[in-house]
Amino acid sequence: MHVRTSAEDGHVRKNGIDVRQLYPWDGVVVPPWNSTLCTVHPHESSTEHHHDTDETFIFTAGSGTVRVGEELRDVTVGDVIYIPHGNDHVVTNTQDDALLTFVSIYWLQQAPAGEPARG
Repeated sequence: MHVRTSAEDGHVRKNGIDVRQLYPWDGVVVPPWNSTLCTVHPHESSTEHHHDTDETFIFTAGSGTVRVGEELRDVTVGDVIYIPHGNDHVVTNTQDDALLTFVSIYWLQQAPAGEPARG
């Protein structure tokens, strides 16, 4: 068993929110995807951005909104959002006194045989 703790890992500020890198886990495992634990403070938003990778958000605490392109959706605990690569997105915590947290999992899409991975 391998264990990482929040106290050991700490957080960095990235895209306007607090981020804790989960995978890859140096010296333990390098899966074909990466993931982070993300925290958005009350009445804050991530900066609008996009990636070359596809991304999935799994919301674990709080509530807020996610905008992908022009589409805006309310989100709460247990909701899952899939964002195809290249789409601008923003996560906003609409609460007064609670954190909005989610796991972000991101990866390059497999390409048909003979083509490079897309994303």
